[in-house]
Amino acid sequence: MFHIRRLTRSSIALKQAPTNDIIHNTLIRIVPAFQTRGYADHQIPDRLKDIPDDPDPNFFDMVEYFFHRACQIVEDKLVEDIGKRSRMSVEERKKKVKGILMLMEQCDHILETSFPLRRDSGDYEMITGYRAQHSTHRTPCKGGIRFSMDVSRDEVKALSALMTFKCACVDVPFGGAKAGIKINPKLYSEHELEKITRRFTLELAKKGFIVNTRKIITQWLLIALTLL
Repeated sequence: MFHIRRLTRSSIALKQAPTNDIIHNTLIRIVPAFQTRGYADHQIPDRLKDIPDDPDPNFFDMVEYFFHRACQIVEDKLVEDIGKRSRMSVEERKKKVKGILMLMEQCDHILETSFPLRRDSGDYEMITGYRAQHSTHRTPCKGGIRFSMDVSRDEVKALSALMTFKCACVDVPFGGAKAGIKINPKLYSEHELEKITRRFTLELAKKGFIVNTRKIITQWLLIALTLL
């Protein structure tokens, strides 16, 4: 590979320069590691390649981009690690790693629901909510409910993916999820918020934990769940 050859030549040049002993010693250690790895060929999808230069990218597109960048970094190491505890060929290990990374990328489920709310004034309006379960490889799925006018399908997908990765990093045995209801909670009475929470809960097949909401909302969720 071109960049490895360049790195090798650079290390030779540095070896001849006595004032660069520290840099040379570092390169001597890392060049063999680069030379022994050559399994990875993970590619960032074309639709995501401009994300670093996009002035206003979608939230989920950013999450996907950095997921693929991470895949490029860890793929070689994953192939090597599998080889330490199995007799699979290199090609079999590469296919297994690609399969695992492919499964990690996709959002398993996303629900968008709209339902009517009769306000205290007697007026009606439609409420929209979202629920994303990024990964159900470990259940239950962990994720909160957010009440905000900024809630969108893109946002809950991105936050559910990040929750999957955060749980995995700290060895929490849950898949990632997120829910959101597109309202400004300050514009609704306590009674109206209770009706919204109960109805949204009934629309969901599986539930997550509650964050950025109050204790009373958790109680409403529990009551609604007992009625299912």
